[in-house]
Amino acid sequence: MIAFAALLTLSSANAAENVKSEGRTICVTEFGAKPDDGKDDTKALRRAAEYCRKNAGTTLLMPAGVYRLRDADAERLENEAMTGKMGQSPENTVFTPYYPYVSGLNFEGSKSTTIEARGAILMCEGWMEPFSICGSTDFTLRGLTIDYKRKPFSEGRVCAIGDGTFTVQFGGERKIDEGTPFPRVMLWDNKIGGIYRSPYYFSRQEVLPDNKVVFKGKLADYMMGAPVAAPHSFHFRPAILVWRSTNTNIEGVTIHSQCGMGIVGFDSRDIFMKGLSIIPAPGYTFSTNTDATHFACCEGTIGFDGCMFRGQGDDATNVHGYYHDIASIEDGWATLTLKSPAFTHIQVADVPRIGDKMEIVRISTLEVEGIAEVTDVQHEGKQVDVKVRLNCELPKDYEKFCLFNTSKLPRLEFRRSVVWGNLARGVLAKTRGVVIEDNIFRGSTGTAIHVGAESHWKEGTHAKDLLIARNMIINCGLGAGCQYGASGIAVVIGAPDTKGTTLHDGVKILDNTIIGTGENRCGISIRNARNIEVKRNRVEGCGMAVETKSVENLNID
Repeated sequence: MIAFAALLTLSSANAAENVKSEGRTICVTEFGAKPDDGKDDTKALRRAAEYCRKNAGTTLLMPAGVYRLRDADAERLENEAMTGKMGQSPENTVFTPYYPYVSGLNFEGSKSTTIEARGAILMCEGWMEPFSICGSTDFTLRGLTIDYKRKPFSEGRVCAIGDGTFTVQFGGERKIDEGTPFPRVMLWDNKIGGIYRSPYYFSRQEVLPDNKVVFKGKLADYMMGAPVAAPHSFHFRPAILVWRSTNTNIEGVTIHSQCGMGIVGFDSRDIFMKGLSIIPAPGYTFSTNTDATHFACCEGTIGFDGCMFRGQGDDATNVHGYYHDIASIEDGWATLTLKSPAFTHIQVADVPRIGDKMEIVRISTLEVEGIAEVTDVQHEGKQVDVKVRLNCELPKDYEKFCLFNTSKLPRLEFRRSVVWGNLARGVLAKTRGVVIEDNIFRGSTGTAIHVGAESHWKEGTHAKDLLIARNMIINCGLGAGCQYGASGIAVVIGAPDTKGTTLHDGVKILDNTIIGTGENRCGISIRNARNIEVKRNRVEGCGMAVETKSVENLNID
């Protein structure tokens, strides 16, 4: 079934009205799904999801084994992308506002639902959003593995290195031809135990017989034989969507691949991940095409505990809100527009609510120069812009300011987890009330822990009440996503003008171990911050331990 991001099968309100309180335990086999029989389980699994939507308190059992989830529309989209009908970057087509997509299993509006799926594998066929948790309350997903029969990337190995080129021998999972999209190529660097410092973008030069491809790009000789992954798209739908939901628990879940991100949470409260693994499938080196997880405009707490991330094509997590530009002011209504290069990461508008508090932020510096409250909102259907009334007047030169909704800003707790070998950062935190402790980071191309607003992406905000403690960081920060040369930790601001501003407030960096590669400029970079405590950190293999700029009240040893 085709679903629009803004208009799933049922509205949350209508779904809630139709839910009955049953509190029953039921098995997917009762709906006709049978693991490991090789048959298409889609209709049966969708009937099971419908039952959960209509019956509050349901526990749905999925016995161990492989379930086929396939959809003709999803397969058609995959085929169009893979045959070059969307060009060399399918994202430009499929990752646009309100683009229609397939929701594999839709649990919208469910209440107090638990999915017990230890040992169950959802094997997807066709590009889709396999698992949709929307408008739900008290939802628990436990033990499920999500993967694709045809991975949304191709893997191979470097078989030749030339002068400004390298050749990759890809496996036989799919036939590669001139139409196959190659927007990015990533390599695994055994020297550092992580992804090679820089990916190659749109670098295909020639397709040879027998699934060999020549790429433009200078590559070090020691990378001969290195594993290679070529995602066939950047962003699309996530493997698991959490949208407009409250108290979502994702426990012991594994995601091996996805034509986009692993988990995306949007406009939701309290999402907890325990024992989550976003890692390659057996026999593979790489996992999701882009971020492992991504959370925007949420509330409450985003929590990670005992999770594992490896081989994904972007950050392990990114937690933030959005800076909305003010397009116009007319009759007391301010029109807000989001100029992020990617819009929102589920491609629906971020709509403020009456009563939300919004900071008035100067675009050039990201300094807060006032606070407003939303008194009225106008937004309909698939509009990308939003109109709001505020309880105060905006500056006359309003085009120099943006609005940031602090009412949709969660606490982040990232504990006892491992991030091993990914493109970009490990943890990217742009929120207030952050704890990052007792984790291991290894082989990330970017700085392992990056705290700071990014004006280019329209993602904020600066931190308050930040604790980074007892983390082990090894061989990070050599390439894409490295912040100011920092291997381990960067608490910085990305804005056009950062001269003399101190935005981060209340920073503790304690008892961390950072071992660089010998090429890193520093282990820790702190900029545009005040009230900072940096103590008992061990830094090796970096030009300097700590680099600071535009800081106030620094306590360091």
